[in-house]
Amino acid sequence: RHSRLTFAEVNSDNADILVYFEKGFHGDGYPFDGQGQVLAHAFFPGGGRGGDVHFDIEEPWQLTGDEENGNGVNLFVVAAHEFGHSLGLSHSSVADSLMYPWYNSNNDLSGEFDLSDDDRYGIQQIYGAKDRLWGKNTGDKPVHRWPLRPPTLAPPRGWDPQVPVTEKPRTTTTTTTPTTTTTRRTTTTSSPWGTDSERPDTCNTAYDAVSIIRKEVYIFKGKYIWRLGNRGLYAGYPALTTRLWNNLPASLTRVDAVYERLDKKIVFFIGRQVYVFHGTNPLEGYPKQLTDLGLPRSVDKIDAAMVWGYNSRTYLFSGTMYWKFDEDEQRVELDYPRDMGNIWKGVGYNIDAAFQWKDGNVYFFKGKGFWKFNDRTMSVENKKPLQSSHFWMGCPAIDLNDTLGNEIPTDEPDTVGQSAFLAANLQNLLICFIISFVCRVYQR
Repeated sequence: RHSRLTFAEVNSDNADILVYFEKGFHGDGYPFDGQGQVLAHAFFPGGGRGGDVHFDIEEPWQLTGDEENGNGVNLFVVAAHEFGHSLGLSHSSVADSLMYPWYNSNNDLSGEFDLSDDDRYGIQQIYGAKDRLWGKNTGDKPVHRWPLRPPTLAPPRGWDPQVPVTEKPRTTTTTTTPTTTTTRRTTTTSSPWGTDSERPDTCNTAYDAVSIIRKEVYIFKGKYIWRLGNRGLYAGYPALTTRLWNNLPASLTRVDAVYERLDKKIVFFIGRQVYVFHGTNPLEGYPKQLTDLGLPRSVDKIDAAMVWGYNSRTYLFSGTMYWKFDEDEQRVELDYPRDMGNIWKGVGYNIDAAFQWKDGNVYFFKGKGFWKFNDRTMSVENKKPLQSSHFWMGCPAIDLNDTLGNEIPTDEPDTVGQSAFLAANLQNLLICFIISFVCRVYQR
């Protein structure tokens, strides 16, 4: 109605938009989560899966006129939204638009309906109005999921329901009068390796951030870094982080999170600020604030950041929540944050660091231990933390159970403890039985 697009149903795998009903893991790197939360997702136009739409078959879908299934999810509403993504429309911050990221059960688009102005302008910007020539839309974009409703969890840190995710960052302009002051410059020469008193113990410390940069592993702690190559830890480390990135703040005390983007730019999260470097050179326009990325003001720092090889998308972690970050838009996606427990099963909350190693697996760090996350099973391989310094630094092995209290909680019974308890009780019962038997014989 509002563009020169036309649609025709065809029975062919070569159609521009293929529609599937799937459940759980279905081969595209974006598993469904069963009833509730994520309802469907679609790919932007492009080759391969470009334009395709996947619906979660485990949702209670409601068709038009299906009055008996009054509590179901309106298939027409969700399909219209996802087809918008197939045509190239992104999410909208306008609450009454079709492309608003959260499903509204009160929307009834099954009758005579019209697109909102926001939706109409969006589709015409891509394809043109009816009386204009078509535009072109190319390129494969990431999956867009549509959740059932906005997040309702309220973690201690990482989500502020009072601050809308669509809030734009504030900008301030300060005008000052230049002055010239002549002073005597005092220079201090310091060692790039820092002082012995403040350098962290390689074999006995937790990590603040871990990342692969230029195919080498960098581990950050306080003001210091370690470098690991194919032959292990480089000599002369730990060294000051500013030895390599001397344009970081002079008052640097720690780096909260680091990751290398797909374009090889290096992103540092330090408190509420974000720095981006090309090699060791800072990019113009930085540092920026976390709120400039679409994060709420309540997020005071990022715990971990990484590009997940499972789908080549960037993820940010803070407290109990995580966000998917759109590198093209340089903002977190509108339908986030989400609870870490929904997808990163067995990892727990309030992690210290995370990165994807060369073996293709993700490693999560907390305290002096780490967990290996299996992308295929979508769960950790080791329920108890492994010693970080032993695996990554080659330090002597120690028993982390005596030093760490961050074992992954599990619903599985402690069979060893139960066996010992049962054996002890059997022994006590046997002793009681013998005493009782002897007493009875004596009385006789």
